[in-house]
Amino acid sequence: MKLLTNIKRKLGKRKLNKLVFHQKRRPIVSNFDSAKSIGIVYSVSTTDYQDIVEKYVNFLKGEIGFKKIKVLGYFEGPKLPSFVINQSLKYSYFTNKKVDFYYFGNCKEVSSFIKEDFDILIDLSQDFHVPIKHVVASSKSRFKIGRLNEENEKFYDFMVDMPENTPVSKYITQINVFLTQVNPR
Repeated sequence: MKLLTNIKRKLGKRKLNKLVFHQKRRPIVSNFDSAKSIGIVYSVSTTDYQDIVEKYVNFLKGEIGFKKIKVLGYFEGPKLPSFVINQSLKYSYFTNKKVDFYYFGNCKEVSSFIKEDFDILIDLSQDFHVPIKHVVASSKSRFKIGRLNEENEKFYDFMVDMPENTPVSKYITQINVFLTQVNPR
């Protein structure tokens, strides 16, 4: 079964590369002042990680003043863990049960998120997940932000260089520094 899963993931990566290769998009740089909407994608892993995402969303709403924030979480299992169930009314989620053969999200949560025309899309995931990269690659967002590594180069307009095991809170801090200081033209 693990062999089939690995084959499907490799085929998914291949299909992702084709999707990105054929895209014709022109990024539009935004900062906290110029952006009106923001999308966040992340991989659901632990309660601590979930709490950090929740605090970040509250920061963006409260201190930055975003009115339109949409969050999409992906869990690499068949059903959501119990610590996420309470937040399923606030955010959208999908699991491995809602992906197709290529590990592309195949549900209304993913379709709805992809159709949104965000000014900024932030990927908070630490690892490469085909379902999340599919969302990022397919998104109509104008400015996409993610972690710097060789695999991610084709998916993002701006990447944050962080050591591999850096906590997500430090990664978020660096994103905030950039989005506060960048001058969109």
